[in-house]
Amino acid sequence: MSDAVVIGSGLGGLLCGAVLSRKGFRVTVLEGGSQIGGCLQSFSRGGIRFDTGFHSVAGLAPGDPLFSIFEPLGLMDLPWEKVSSPDEVVVDGRSHFLPSPAEIPAFASLKPLAYNMDFTPEASRSAWAWLRRAGLDTRVMLGSSLRLQSPLSRISLHEYAHIAYHFMNGSWRLQGGGAMLAEALAADIRARGGQVLTRKQVVGITPEASACLVTCSDRSTFRGLVVSDIHPLLTARLLTPRIRPSYLRRLQVLTNGDGIFTVYIKLKDRTLRYADHAIFINGMLVHFGERDAEGYARSVDLLTHVGGPVGDRIALAHSCIHLASTRIGGLENAVADFWTSTPSTWERYTGTPGGSAYGILKEYPRMSVCMVPPRTPVPGLFLTGQNLGLHGVLGVSSTALLTCSHILQADMASLLKKL
Repeated sequence: MSDAVVIGSGLGGLLCGAVLSRKGFRVTVLEGGSQIGGCLQSFSRGGIRFDTGFHSVAGLAPGDPLFSIFEPLGLMDLPWEKVSSPDEVVVDGRSHFLPSPAEIPAFASLKPLAYNMDFTPEASRSAWAWLRRAGLDTRVMLGSSLRLQSPLSRISLHEYAHIAYHFMNGSWRLQGGGAMLAEALAADIRARGGQVLTRKQVVGITPEASACLVTCSDRSTFRGLVVSDIHPLLTARLLTPRIRPSYLRRLQVLTNGDGIFTVYIKLKDRTLRYADHAIFINGMLVHFGERDAEGYARSVDLLTHVGGPVGDRIALAHSCIHLASTRIGGLENAVADFWTSTPSTWERYTGTPGGSAYGILKEYPRMSVCMVPPRTPVPGLFLTGQNLGLHGVLGVSSTALLTCSHILQADMASLLKKL
């Protein structure tokens, strides 16, 4: 039996660990923090459970790309709930519910891109320009921009097809939050003889022939094939001896995307009715969290892109609450308490440089340059996670499968069939 060491317990790392453990590897997942899951983590404040980066997913219908990954891993047995309404985008005070792709004739040509996770030259085009040529209102069609990397003018058709297209086809929420997904994958790894360890901060990677020696801050060591779920540049800096300069320079010129500012709101009892669908106002996502037995919301999350350090977070929080109240009447008076997170918070918990929410920017027209391959110049060291391909649950899951296909030297389709 071969050993595999996974650095980081985000979705990408846990998925790689689950796949490799099913393929006979003895897997050890090393998490530097006290809680597994990365962006799947949940936390509690004021008796309310809040999710950090997981709110809803798309592509879970039979035949969809995420379903094809989750189903053989047993993840479709989790309590998924289909969202009853499409995304709502508010433009100039007017609500627009995004149509399904089947209702837009131009989207027929987009479907092949949405179901092909491979990067193609056609997919490197500008999504904004493509929508304009199709005669569609970009303010509406790109209104769910919180799910996409910014700026909007540089979103590629590859990103739009694999994220926006599938959300327009329908979305699902996980009752109990994203931590359930992380725990299910960790349980799968443990059931096959693996281990998932917390408080194991990796401080060094030393190549040894076709394997690597991984050293943690507590001086514990682990040896085996290595999959790193942390940022590629951070991975390169852990290596001794240093990775070849040309590879390091390539990573250093890549740009990380913006961070996200989040307001986590606890609501007064029985003040606002719950809505299960996503609402976007000027790019800000309004997400209803928990609800009570009578259908009243217990919490609301507000998420918006920020391009740099946040100054007065309380003032920014009130600004977000005021903007959300233009669509959610009575919100300002319904707030019992609130908490915030900034890109600095994100960086502390995930280690992503600058607190970038979606990692390396995969932007038009530089898509081919921005895509980082799973295989590194170091034998036995592979990468996974949102920094390689696309972000989001679908993007990270697809990249994890791609990483495993490189390790196992099998194509992705046949790998799925044999899980």
